[in-house]
Amino acid sequence: MLQVSQAQSNDGKKPSAVSDQQSTSTVARLPLQPAHDVTNQLLTTQQFVCSSGYTQKQCHEQLMILKKALAVYPVQNLGRWSWILVRSPDWKGILVPRGLDEDSPAFTFYPKRETFIEEALVSPVPVRERELLVKWSMSRTSLLDFAIRHELGHAFCNDPNEQHADRVAKLLEQKKAVTCETTARAERR
Repeated sequence: MLQVSQAQSNDGKKPSAVSDQQSTSTVARLPLQPAHDVTNQLLTTQQFVCSSGYTQKQCHEQLMILKKALAVYPVQNLGRWSWILVRSPDWKGILVPRGLDEDSPAFTFYPKRETFIEEALVSPVPVRERELLVKWSMSRTSLLDFAIRHELGHAFCNDPNEQHADRVAKLLEQKKAVTCETTARAERR
């Protein structure tokens, strides 16, 4: 839900600046359906992590909810990817110093192929859940699904553009083939 180009990596460094250079537009198509054995695919291509502060039981329970929500989407197309659950009390402390919207419950960091998901999307966190409901006008379950689809839009297309991610999220919601307009990106040195 956020432009990752504003984020910083775990080591506190800003990612390399990139500039969009227009090139001939191409379209990448992703399969509609997830793999037949989604559980196996999730285990082999996706890494699931809980940030510090979780008990082993909490981590396991919340990751199971996240995995179930991801299983309806073709996440195997991401290749190796990490999904990181962050405790809600720690969430704003991660977003604010990086200049990210504190009301966003998820963000993706492309250089490390990581998507961060706030705990309040997978477990009741009453105060935070109310804040998110006011901001997004969605139940926790609906917001989790939307956040996943939106972040997959960023991840599948490697595109920080919010409108493009929303477009892909809509395609995923409608069970349509995902298409990405790609442009050449060059790193500034």
